Amino acid sequence: MIELIAVNKVFHQNQPNECWALREISLTLERGGITVFRGPSGSGKTTLLTLIGGLARPTSGRITLDGRLLSNLPERFLTEIRRHQFGFVFQQFNLIRGLSVLENVMLPAYPLGRPHRELVNAAQELLNRFGLGAKAASPVEWLSGGEAQRTALARALINNPAVLIADEPTANLDSALSREVLALLNELAAQGQTVLISSHDPLVFEAACVNRVIELHDGRLVADSPASRERRDPCL
Repeated sequence: MIELIAVNKVFHQNQPNECWALREISLTLERGGITVFRGPSGSGKTTLLTLIGGLARPTSGRITLDGRLLSNLPERFLTEIRRHQFGFVFQQFNLIRGLSVLENVMLPAYPLGRPHRELVNAAQELLNRFGLGAKAASPVEWLSGGEAQRTALARALINNPAVLIADEPTANLDSALSREVLALLNELAAQGQTVLISSHDPLVFEAACVNRVIELHDGRLVADSPASRERRDPCL
């Protein structure tokens, strides 16, 4: 369970260009299912996900994971929690050009010291699962947009994280590829992983597989409810 209590995030605090990205966010995220954070650009969705995943710290407030306070942990401990508990899919994919698809998927696992053959097998299994087995040796710059997104998903899962965080996972995809990515995320949620998505795409937050929609506007939480099941796109 992830809990946020009165979380604020301020950039350039006490400067002329001070910006309040998040204001007094309090919410509880139970394990499992798909939660979508929706809202227009600049609403604070991405900032909130970076705080939940330990990629940044709140200016004030508390964030806990299964009762353990994250927001004041020393960086070395926070890094270990990120490696074991969270997987990240970034909007721009952030794949490393010049490396193969397989090597990109393996990258987040190197610091954990897993045996190389075990790691190769795990990465190949994920690529096979996402229909990319034949692309393992290809440079990532040869991939299509949909293939790159699936590679980013595989990379996020290499350490078997409990929580998958995906920032605008369909922003660079057409409708068909977006539905494909949603189907993959639905499979992960069905297997017990917690999936947190930021999106302003109706195809995402109106999808039938989404369990909860949290709406942000100007850094404030303005709505939080179970997803409506009416007139929704299936996650097929």
